[in-house]
Amino acid sequence: MEHLALPFALSDGYLDKAELYDSISYSIGLLLSSRRGSLPFDPDYGCDVWEKEFSDLYTANKADLRANIRNAIDKYEKRLYNVSVSLSSIDTTPSHALGLAVKVSGNYRDNGEEKKYEQSFRIG
Repeated sequence: MEHLALPFALSDGYLDKAELYDSISYSIGLLLSSRRGSLPFDPDYGCDVWEKEFSDLYTANKADLRANIRNAIDKYEKRLYNVSVSLSSIDTTPSHALGLAVKVSGNYRDNGEEKKYEQSFRIG
């Protein structure tokens, strides 16, 4: 089965396609980069990372933040299950001032076969 790639780009009259693993990654990346309440038709979509000030991320309750991200993934990315989330600090640069990496692990089914999912996302 083919899945749509993000961002949506019309190429030769068709939208680009992606493999399931990549489609899941696009979906989680979009979820992580969205502030909760940014979609008028679904005010719960997004995650609480964007509610924190940059300095607050170092003092925030990491367990609460991980749980919030995991719950958002459970709700909006149904193709992934047995989800675990870990957070780590990364060196900040002008393009990644937040200095946070989110590692998402879990399982998904592709053509009836269970597969392992693991991807890291830089936030900021």
